[in-house]
Amino acid sequence: MKRIILDTDPGVDDALAFLLAFSSPEIKVESVTTVDGNVDVEKGARNARQLLEFLGRSDVPVAQGAAHPMLRQMEHAESFHGKTGLMDAVLPATKMKIDNRSAAQLIIDKANELSKDLTIVAIGPLTNVAAAILADPTIPGKVDGLVIMGGAFGLTSYGIGNANAVAEFNIWHDPEAAKLVFDSGIPTTCIGLDTTTHPDYRMSKAMYGEMIAKKTKRSILIEGLCGTLVERFNGFSLHDPMAMAYVVDPTMFKTERYRVEVETMGMKTMGMTVVDRRQFYHEENQKAKHEIIVEVDAPRFHKMIIDRVAKGG
Repeated sequence: MKRIILDTDPGVDDALAFLLAFSSPEIKVESVTTVDGNVDVEKGARNARQLLEFLGRSDVPVAQGAAHPMLRQMEHAESFHGKTGLMDAVLPATKMKIDNRSAAQLIIDKANELSKDLTIVAIGPLTNVAAAILADPTIPGKVDGLVIMGGAFGLTSYGIGNANAVAEFNIWHDPEAAKLVFDSGIPTTCIGLDTTTHPDYRMSKAMYGEMIAKKTKRSILIEGLCGTLVERFNGFSLHDPMAMAYVVDPTMFKTERYRVEVETMGMKTMGMTVVDRRQFYHEENQKAKHEIIVEVDAPRFHKMIIDRVAKGG
C-alpha cells in the first residue's frame, strides 16, 4: 500500500481525484494539505473537508497552506471551476476542523514519520511543497518521491500551455516554487498537459454519460462538478485524476526521463517547463530525477475512472 499526502487546490478535477483516491485500496491518504490555486486557500480547505465528509473520511486531517505564491500575486481559476471551486456541485456545510499545523509543517511531520513510505502527491501549485523543502532541506532524500499534475513539456503535440502559450496553470501560478522543487533533487513524476489534454485520454461525452447514468450520490456529485464543463468543452480533461491514477497503478503509463527547468523570467513564457532533447544533453537527462508521462493506456485508465470515480470501486 502506498501512503500519500494529497496536496491540492480543490477545484473540479481535484474533486474527481479525491473520489479516485478514496476508492483505491492500493493507497492510503495520510493527510490533505491545501494551497492557493484554482481557488483561494480558504475555499480550497472548505472544499477538501466537504469532499472528505461526503466520502465518510472526516478522520483524515486537513491542513491549510500557502495563501499566495512565494513571490507573486496570481489569478485564481474560478472562471473555469466556478465561484465555489466545485462548479455546480452542492455539498453540505463542513463540520470538520482544520488541523492546527500549517501545510508545510504537516508535510515535514509526515516525512519524518513515514520516510520512504511516504509519497507526496501535489495536484495544485507547488508552494506548500517548496515551503516544506525550504524549512527542511532533507525532505527530497527522505521521502519516496513526488507525483505532480503540472507542466507542459512539448513531448507530444498536446504539450502546450493553458495559462499562457507554453505554461500549465499549476506551474505558472507559482513558478518560483516549482523551480525550487524541481531543483531540489526530489524524485518527481510529472503528469502534464502532454497527456491530460490528449483527445484519446479525455473524458468524452459518452463516457460522462455512462458515469452519471445511475442516479447515485456519486453520479449526482459528478454531474454537478462536470456537466457544465463537458458541454462547454465537448468533454473533460482528467488532469488531476490522471495523476492519482498513476499513483494507484503506474503500469498504465509510459514515462521518459528529462531534466526539467522552470522559466521564471520570461514575459511571455512565465512558468514554462523546459526540457532539452538535444542529443548531447542525453547523458544529463538520464541522470535527472524527473520522469514525464508521455503515453497512457487509455482503455485501462478510463475503466479505472468509471469503476472507481463513478462507482466507488
